[in-house]
Amino acid sequence: MSRLRLRAVLLTLLVTTSALAAPPKTPKHPGCFLVMNLDSGEVTRNGAKLCATPLVPASTFKVPHALIALETGVVSSVDEVRKWDGTQHAISMWNQDQTLDTAMRRSALWVFQGTAKQIGRERMEQWLMRLDYGNRKASGDITRFWLGGPLRITPDAQLDFLARMYRGQLLVSPRALEAVQGTLVHGPDTVASVRDGLNLGGPWKDNAVLSAKTGWHLDAKDGDVMWLVGHVSSPKGRHVFVSAVKQPPGSKSPSRNLALPAAIEALQAQGLL
Repeated sequence: MSRLRLRAVLLTLLVTTSALAAPPKTPKHPGCFLVMNLDSGEVTRNGAKLCATPLVPASTFKVPHALIALETGVVSSVDEVRKWDGTQHAISMWNQDQTLDTAMRRSALWVFQGTAKQIGRERMEQWLMRLDYGNRKASGDITRFWLGGPLRITPDAQLDFLARMYRGQLLVSPRALEAVQGTLVHGPDTVASVRDGLNLGGPWKDNAVLSAKTGWHLDAKDGDVMWLVGHVSSPKGRHVFVSAVKQPPGSKSPSRNLALPAAIEALQAQGLL
């Protein structure tokens, strides 16, 4: 074999080997996507500008809200039944009695509006300080301060909150922490694990377990804010993640939560799901 031909063969082998060894590319995310390895602390980031932007937390606030409800004794356990008052809601799954567990999975707003009234503004803000959550503001309407009210949190801060929660570093009881983490776990048989046509229960690669909470704030003037935040346990370790998308002001609301499929695709591309 000539030297020229040998060189061409070696170059072909080198290119082929490099292509096989290259890690899969993460799909382009339409907003901010963050993943932290809880063991190493390593963070991967997409969309740094939005990641540092304070946003309405919407239903992702139900995670610290549930912790506060349990810690204040407003709710005794995740299985305590909250009676539906008969008010008809657009989401049919809300039109029935709920527990804290089903209210988390169905994102039943009326349950959390009720617990917010019982907790009260003073205790709520004390706990926001204690949890170091967002800008810690609960002024205005106590039933909506996380929905277009003053409460704001950046995706970066959401990631920090989740990391502290799953590392057991929040100033809450182990009982409350375990209970709320349990309400976030999705599986084939969990209540309302299908969102926007995606089954969050899996099954996933290598029996990975996904824990997650959606959030969506509709705002035609300032632009919708969409979230998926959570935790993945897999053979690759424990990871927390945040997916956030903000629509341009004045744009038409999409038909589904764009942060959800974008997060699943990115987590799958990284081999975590």
